[in-house]
Amino acid sequence: MKITMVVVFYRQELENSKTVQTLKQTLLVNKDALTEIELIFYDNSPESQDISYSDYEGLNLSYVHDPRNLGLVPAYNHAWNVAKENGSKWLLLLDHDTELTDNYFKEVLHLPEFGEDVAAVVPKIYSENSMISPVYSYSLRPLKEDRPAAGLQKQPVMAINSGALISVPFLNELSGFNESFPLDYLDHWLFFEIYNHGRMVWVVDVFLEHELSVMDYSRVSLKRYQSILDSEMNFYKNYKKDIYSSYRVQLVKRLLKQVVTVKNKKIAMYTFKRLLSK
Repeated sequence: MKITMVVVFYRQELENSKTVQTLKQTLLVNKDALTEIELIFYDNSPESQDISYSDYEGLNLSYVHDPRNLGLVPAYNHAWNVAKENGSKWLLLLDHDTELTDNYFKEVLHLPEFGEDVAAVVPKIYSENSMISPVYSYSLRPLKEDRPAAGLQKQPVMAINSGALISVPFLNELSGFNESFPLDYLDHWLFFEIYNHGRMVWVVDVFLEHELSVMDYSRVSLKRYQSILDSEMNFYKNYKKDIYSSYRVQLVKRLLKQVVTVKNKKIAMYTFKRLLSK
């Protein structure tokens, strides 16, 4: 079974990446499987990096440097096009800070023949001893709810991008990844579309560790916050419409908290501005 894998980097030395280090310890020791794998390193960093291709002997590896840093979508759509060209059934998405395991690759390399109703296969992702993905998508605070068990998910779930296998035929139906979510909420959009198209997700009973990116107002820039909030509002207003009114109530609560606790008041002002927008 042919699989295309893409690892997206930003300001991270490839050889210091947790993903690359554990990739070498797991997948690269399984020489028999390498002929079915095409690996893409997509680097959004300002400067390009040198790669020792001899370290990846037996694996079809390509390196793409894109200093524009336009987010995940250009990387994912590049990998989707490569996957179409080489006849891959699945596209595996990876960030540069996911810890891969032998058990994970045993599942990935020996997937059963799913029907067209399964559009994604995802592992259970943990961060600081808490399962953060997948989660049920009916709630604005999914980490406060029960988590899905392994197996076929008939009730809509959402999973983070990293570690997820996405059906290439399904991506063909979508015409690739949505450019209106270049970085934030791209995973929300993708898994929304899976269920919106009558497809489902399969959760494998393996665990991966991932460094969860948590928004810290003391460190996030105004520009970064604007990007997050714009994507968030786009998603709930134009896609997850059933909880849009609840989302706006939650946003008011966020604004009040920002006014009191966030030092950079421009962040609160931007939240207020977006609340007033239609």
